[in-house]
Amino acid sequence: MLKITDLKAQFEDTPILQGVNLTVNPGETHVLLGPNGSGKSTLGRVILGDPKYDQTAGEITFNDEDFTELEPSERAQAGYFLTFQSPPELDGVSVKDFLFAAKKAHDEAFSSSFKFKKGLSSTLETLRLPGEFIDREANKGFSGGERKKIEVASLLTLQPQLAFLDEIDSGIDIDTIREIGKVIREFLSDTSKSIILVTHSDKLLKEIEPTHVHIFGKGVIAESGGPELIEKVQNEGFDKYFAKPTSSLNVIQ
Repeated sequence: MLKITDLKAQFEDTPILQGVNLTVNPGETHVLLGPNGSGKSTLGRVILGDPKYDQTAGEITFNDEDFTELEPSERAQAGYFLTFQSPPELDGVSVKDFLFAAKKAHDEAFSSSFKFKKGLSSTLETLRLPGEFIDREANKGFSGGERKKIEVASLLTLQPQLAFLDEIDSGIDIDTIREIGKVIREFLSDTSKSIILVTHSDKLLKEIEPTHVHIFGKGVIAESGGPELIEKVQNEGFDKYFAKPTSSLNVIQ
């Protein structure tokens, strides 16, 4: 589904991604673990084509299509979805209208506003959000946790092929983390879909079963493996991976 080869990118004049290699196949769950500021969020934004970042080298292909020349909206319509650590406020645009417009952009044949509102109301209830949120301005006056819940609601609404979930569990109570875990499991029950998850907490990882775990830092993937890497990091931390020069890191797809 997604293939990233020797991806390098920078913000203004500051290099961030230093040669990322990653392959994601349908039905897989990839977890990115690493210290703050290591480039994990940048990776998600560069895949989307965020114009604030310059892709200076490498390739990104999605379903064998070259993403490099596509606009962010085109990448989204191709099936890529990105959550934000700090989702922006949308003045004058309700949650319902925002998500309905996004759904229509992905599926022009979709027209049932009544069915859409009913489904969205059920989703918000699952995420422990009051029904009034459906008509509130998107993210305006929302807490950090409430904004993350709306991101999850967006995921369920748009049903992308590949979702990059950037710290979707931060600021969320334990009961809602369990609900998000359930949502992710249901999302992945469709084996044509995949997820890349960035997290600093093991609580959500206990709710899902990652197929791949990557140690990410200094703009590269230092090591890849299975769920056993989660316990290894919890016991040993990240320092051992990034104590030596980037050029000597063992980068594994």
